[in-house]
Amino acid sequence: MKRSIAMMCLASLAFAGLVGSAEAGRPPRPPRPPRAPVHHVVRTSNREPIDPNTAREVKSGLCASTERAETDLRRKLEVAVSDWLAEDGVGRDWAPPKRLLDRMVQGQKVYVEPVTVKDLHVFRATVSADFSERRKREFLDVYGRQVGGKRLVMLGGALAFVLTCLAALSGYIRADEATKGYYTNRLRLLAVAGVGAAGVVAYQILT
Repeated sequence: MKRSIAMMCLASLAFAGLVGSAEAGRPPRPPRPPRAPVHHVVRTSNREPIDPNTAREVKSGLCASTERAETDLRRKLEVAVSDWLAEDGVGRDWAPPKRLLDRMVQGQKVYVEPVTVKDLHVFRATVSADFSERRKREFLDVYGRQVGGKRLVMLGGALAFVLTCLAALSGYIRADEATKGYYTNRLRLLAVAGVGAAGVVAYQILT
């Protein structure tokens, strides 16, 4: 029994030695071929082609994952659009509507390319966007409507504040005449309080 166990152990060691020598004699594996760029298509209902003369290529920064590369690509597109609209007087703090940004890249492939930088594998996303005058007019129309609506709100708030001040002054004069000056100080405090409350409301509307 002991002899059979010893023979089995020797056979296992001999097999392991043969396997190890075979692995040692095997030539090294060739390096893996570079990964091909991956891409996907932004799916939208409009498949209208982009004019090559008005198309611009937008690239993301180097990111650790494809998801981060696509997110950074969207941010770079928003910055590029803000710079583009600033040429027509649009403030850079204005946020372009998402639906209009989507139209700029409708049906276009978003390429996500793997890049190796100092033995680090990162990704960069690229897309072609439509920077035509027609797209710019769409942004400017929306911006004009939003700015016009904001100005109307500001004008309405200022007008409401002025009317409140006039109403408070008129009420104070009438009440003071009706009481023959007995409650002048109290009436003044009430008028000032009313004007102050109206000022707070107007400030909230304007800001």
